[in-house]
This record gives sequence, structure tokens and C-alpha cells, in this order.
Amino acid sequence: MKLRIILSMILLIISTASADNSYIPITITKIYDGDTVGARIEGEVFLVRLKGVDCYETMRINRAYRQAYEGGISVDEVVERGEKSKEYLSGLFNQVGKDRIYFQFQGVDRYSRALGVLYFGRVNVNEEMINGGGCLVYEYKQQDKRRK
Repeated sequence: MKLRIILSMILLIISTASADNSYIPITITKIYDGDTVGARIEGEVFLVRLKGVDCYETMRINRAYRQAYEGGISVDEVVERGEKSKEYLSGLFNQVGKDRIYFQFQGVDRYSRALGVLYFGRVNVNEEMINGGGCLVYEYKQQDKRRK
């Protein structure tokens, strides 16, 4: 089932995008946190993960405790920062409106989320979340065992 979803997502996105990584128009269905949104692409709903972006967690899950430990802050501070990033992304989304949202597909992550760059109008959301949204740069490494 999971493989079928991944394959259908890849085929749908590839059929929508040309070889030059063109912008794919999408509809945001839900903002989960500062680096993950739900998106509708040609009637199909997928999770979209902002590539190269890592925001703090919005719930007290194992990863939030790890972020607290690694950052030398409390888990309450992790969750507070995560909520601020989510609010920042929601604010960007509300400023642009629902008609000018695009996605550049750049792969699928280990959790079957579409990876890429999100644009609200001309705003590169990935860059904006790092520069003003309280998120960190995330560089994926093949041997990386992190879990979100």
C-alpha cells in the first residue's frame, strides 16, 4: 500500500512537472508544523516536507526531547519555538492567499512525504522559514538515522 502511494505520488508529480523542475500549482490543505504541510495536487492529497528545513517540534514527542537536549533548552521551549514556526508559516500563507502556491518536487523522503521547495507567490517559503521562521538548515545525509 505504501509503495503504491509513493509511486502514484511520483508519477502524478512528474506528469505535472517538466524536466526543468517547473512550478507545480498546489492547494494547501493543512499546515502541520513549520516544515510540513498537507497539499492537494490534481485532486490527490500528499504530505509535503520543505527540503533543507528543520523546525522545532510542536508536540512533546521523543524528537522534541532530543532537540531540547541537543539545543540545551527545555522541552517547553522546543514546543514553543515549534508553535512559533507553525504560526509564522500560517501567516505567510494567509498573506499570499490561496491562488498562488507552487511546489518544486525534489524527491520523496523516508516517510513518503514529497520533498521540495514551496513558493507562496514569489516567496521561497523554505528560505523564509530559515531566515525568519525560526527554523534551522537541515542537510540530509544518506546514513542519517533521525526520526521526526
